[in-house]
Amino acid sequence: MAKRKVAGKTEILERLTEVMRSEDENVKTSETMKAAELIGKHLGMFGDKNNQSSGIRVVIVDDISNDVQDEE
Repeated sequence: MAKRKVAGKTEILERLTEVMRSEDENVKTSETMKAAELIGKHLGMFGDKNNQSSGIRVVIVDDISNDVQDEE
């Protein structure tokens, strides 16, 4: 069977997981952390918290008439 030239998503995630879980002394801590970071990004763990939609709709209604403001 011919080997594919480009790695697929599953192959890349499997390799990153191997590096992240590695107990091999030749694998640097920075490499395991980078692998964990890339997996986390793929899973959407580090998204912008301000852009996350919670399904709550906020409506601001300006129902204060000018008459009330003039009385003060």
